[in-house]
Amino acid sequence: MKATDTVVRICDATVEIPLRGVKQEVVGRDPRIIRRKNGAVVLRALENISLEVRRGERIGIVGGNGNGKTTLLKLIGGMLPVVSGSVEVHGSVRTLLTISAGTVPALTGRQNAKIRYALLGIKSITESEYVSDVEAFSDIGAFFDMPLGTYSPGMYSRIQFAMSTVEPADILLLDEWIGVADQNFQNKANDRLENYIQKNEGFLFASHNEELVKRMTNRTIRLVNGRLETDQDLE
Repeated sequence: MKATDTVVRICDATVEIPLRGVKQEVVGRDPRIIRRKNGAVVLRALENISLEVRRGERIGIVGGNGNGKTTLLKLIGGMLPVVSGSVEVHGSVRTLLTISAGTVPALTGRQNAKIRYALLGIKSITESEYVSDVEAFSDIGAFFDMPLGTYSPGMYSRIQFAMSTVEPADILLLDEWIGVADQNFQNKANDRLENYIQKNEGFLFASHNEELVKRMTNRTIRLVNGRLETDQDLE
């Protein structure tokens, strides 16, 4: 494999998340909860993870709640540091992890779209074209000019998805938060997402829905207690 064929390379990466207010008796119940010599308590959310994502791969990440799926996406997206090991990411990254990430509830949908346009550094279309696309795809009517704080979770999901999928990035990281939207929007979003995925160099999708993972990806990895248990090609 050529170095240029790899868009993400993780080598023996361990991620620890500080825990505060944890009672002494909790430490030891779960081997991932560790008390450091300085007294600090941490959750070892990922341990010795090694993973390579090759150009064009579509990877599904499965595992029960609390096993590290979202943590792995955040690690690749640059939101969490490693305490040991290394992470290399080659290319631009777009993350769709939570319905409220990167938004300002006091501002309107239109204002948030303008802010997102600037933050993403989009060059292929104008701000006006970007905002019009978000408005049309989210299809929330007059709420587009109302504060996000007035939105239902489904509306949040619609506008967040729309803002994040106008222009493709090299690497797309997707959590399953789109499930809070209604079925009609999910169908529309799936169509847009499948087209969007074709334009990415790499795609990583974390979900509890293993049938959906099989449909959208060509490789599956399973995390158990923060460790990579299986890595399987689906094709």
